[in-house]
Amino acid sequence: MIKKFFKLLVLILVIVGIILGVRITLKREIPEIYEKEIQEKIFSMIQTKSVEATKFYTYGRTFNIEGKFPNVSKDNFESVKLVVTDGKDYDKEYKLDYKFEDNVLFFSSTEINTGLVLDDLPKSEYYILLRLKLNNSIEAKYYSFSTNLQHKEITYYTVTSEQKNRMAKISFNKQNYNNKEYNLLTIKLEDTQLPEEVYDIVIDAGHGGKDVGENLGADNEADITLEYAKLLKESLENNGYKVKLTRDDSNTNSFTYTNMYDEDGRISIACKSKAKLMISFHINQGFKNLSGFEIYCPCKSNLLFAGEMANKIKEYSNINFSNNHSFKRIDGVYVRNFNETIINEFKATANKKGYEPYAITTDTPYLYTIREVGGLATGAFVDGRNKDYSKNEYYDSNQGIECYQIELGYIKNDLDIIKNEKENYIRAIQETISNNY
Repeated sequence: MIKKFFKLLVLILVIVGIILGVRITLKREIPEIYEKEIQEKIFSMIQTKSVEATKFYTYGRTFNIEGKFPNVSKDNFESVKLVVTDGKDYDKEYKLDYKFEDNVLFFSSTEINTGLVLDDLPKSEYYILLRLKLNNSIEAKYYSFSTNLQHKEITYYTVTSEQKNRMAKISFNKQNYNNKEYNLLTIKLEDTQLPEEVYDIVIDAGHGGKDVGENLGADNEADITLEYAKLLKESLENNGYKVKLTRDDSNTNSFTYTNMYDEDGRISIACKSKAKLMISFHINQGFKNLSGFEIYCPCKSNLLFAGEMANKIKEYSNINFSNNHSFKRIDGVYVRNFNETIINEFKATANKKGYEPYAITTDTPYLYTIREVGGLATGAFVDGRNKDYSKNEYYDSNQGIECYQIELGYIKNDLDIIKNEKENYIRAIQETISNNY
């Protein structure tokens, strides 16, 4: 009886061992099978010829790419789109802007803050492709990307959600398949936690230290904007975000009119944070007939976020939309770029001081808080050639912060409302951020 029991026990153990062995083998082999199927699908789709990416960058939570494709006739052209696929279940197309110069197709993202939102991608590996359809072809053709850029990789961290984050590695690489070499642009996402130095949101309190900004009596812009920044930080942190201030009580006295690009200056602190969103608080100069708040936005961007924030501020507080019509796009929302007069003034300054003029255009944002934290996306240009300012070490960064500058009102006509409506202002801004981020 005992012998039969032991024989049965041994048999059970052998069967369990076989089952476990099969399960382990399947676990190892199934991903390899999936990987092989994915490779077969991707490499059967794409051409061996790749498209040149002349820029690639993140702005806020969005991935953007610019590039060129030679020998494409405008008369034969039908459409061009960006495609993101995992080779299995996920396959999505995005619109691109395009133009032609001498049979060269140039393409770019349509808006710098819409399109491929990295936070919306499930955890996986993705391939970024260009879909080109010509009139004389029945089917569209798919091309992978290559680049001659010095920086070939971006490490992006998603906005904190329920105390969780993912890391996205965006990189160019080469791969051999069936004795052919392919250039690839891929995104790999994995679960992680934010590194200590990385933040979701950065809040900038305008001016500070020797630079008090606008003032009226005992009240000044620097003190009021710092109050707003602290309140917004607290509100956002209570909603689970990791938040950085560009200045607080510990460093505010060190700021001047010109040190914003120093290593410990406001712009550098913001860029170091690798935040996705920046809110910069300011107060407008006291013109006699002007009042109300204004939200300034980056150009070439979708204004829905700013419009929602403006409407909530108007709804929750007693402050009105500004009656300033210069640079206005919609109620409370403004976009200000350089104009030809100011561009010529910058050129004159450069010629007088003996340095090469900046490559400024009428598409370059005028407000430096918006421009210089956006890097490649917003045409940041403070590279140290003008010795009145130190170099913005992040002016050519391919990771830009989506920045909105909020002018809380006009100091002569709106000061009492600005001081008394802080909580309502903050509620409106925090709710808008939570709805969109």
